[in-house]
Order: sequence, then C-alpha cells, then structure tokens
Amino acid sequence: MDLSVFIVDDDVMLGKIQKALVKSVWPLDEPIICYDGPSALERIELEAASGKKILILLDINMPEMDGWGVLDFLCEKSYGEHVWVILNTSSEEVADEIKSRSYTQVIAYNKKPLKREILRELMGREPLAVFF
Repeated sequence: MDLSVFIVDDDVMLGKIQKALVKSVWPLDEPIICYDGPSALERIELEAASGKKILILLDINMPEMDGWGVLDFLCEKSYGEHVWVILNTSSEEVADEIKSRSYTQVIAYNKKPLKREILRELMGREPLAVFF
C-alpha cells in the first residue's frame, strides 16, 4: 500500500525541519511540503486520484485557509476515509484540541515542536502501523 506524507505549514523553515525529521524516522517516500491549504488540497487531490493513502501533518493557524478549512474540505471528499491527519500546531487553545476530536480523519493532536518520539509512537498505532 502506498502512503503519501504531506507537511502543511505556512512556516517555511519549520516545514523543512519537519520534513527532515519525518525522513529520519519514517522509511517512506519523500514527504511533500505545502505552505498553504489550497496548494495542499490541490496536491492531495492528485495523490488520492492515483489511489494513494494520505497522511497529513497539518498546522491549524495558516493564512488564506486554516487547518480547519482543509479538514472540512477533506471530509466532503469520497477519498476522505483514506486520509489521516496529525494536527501539529502551536495553538494553546483547549477548544482546538476538543474540536479536533470531531474529525474522524484526525488521528493525533500534537503541540509543536514535532518530536521523534511522537513519530515513532504513531508508527505502531492504527491506521499507520500497516505502512511500517
């Protein structure tokens, strides 16, 4: 089974750091970095059309389209059941963590920074374990 990993964060430097971290822990194809919601959705559509499963490390607070907008869009897609999201955010709002539980695609909520330990733990959990 193919899994495409996306890093969606408007912070360019942080996106590059997260990509290097993901590559160092997960033996998967090159993560795809997108710096805003609309460009991420465009790329996700292409990957989903090719039959790939999608894992997204998604920031909540982004300009133009925030992480919630991305999630709302994905929920309405037929391939949405093959998309999993790790919300990776600097938000300190408890309401954001509670809201994340209302999305079936969200498999984890992480307060930045992303750490190797979190990625390793997620490797052993469903639905990701099958890819490792």
